Amino acid sequence: MDKNKRLSFTLIELLVVSMIILLLSGASIAMFGTYKTDRVLASQISHFTQSIQLAKSKAIASDASQCSNSSTAYVNGYTVQVDPSSIKIVPNCNTVPSPIIKIIDPQIVFVTPTFSLSFNVHNYDGKTICIPIKNATNTVCKFVKIDESGLVTQGNCSSCSPIACPCP
Repeated sequence: MDKNKRLSFTLIELLVVSMIILLLSGASIAMFGTYKTDRVLASQISHFTQSIQLAKSKAIASDASQCSNSSTAYVNGYTVQVDPSSIKIVPNCNTVPSPIIKIIDPQIVFVTPTFSLSFNVHNYDGKTICIPIKNATNTVCKFVKIDESGLVTQGNCSSCSPIACPCP
């Protein structure tokens, strides 16, 4: 057997392989953090979009289940109210309304902190608006657009100000 043939790795080879593994794992951890914050923003936009769709469908159906004494209640649409901490779906009842409340993740910021959207029994009650939403930890912005027909779409913003994030 030849004594010059080695069956093991040298210290330099082990160090090089270890450094490559460390670099790749460090990069993947950094990318995972970015992925996680993007998912939080996407999840909150999805909750907001679902709230709008729920209010729209309940308004069209004249659903009085969120009103006290729902057997005699009359609903004239629904309103989606957004404040810095929650999204509320409030029926426009002739009795006492019982809103549906969804909590906003503390990392998520609506660029316009307080606003409301109204839906009557026919459809959306307003003009086309674009609502920029950002993740406060990495300032990534996306928008939710609602057109005159009540169609809800999502997209990306180039900047987080309402002026720099126009509806397409």
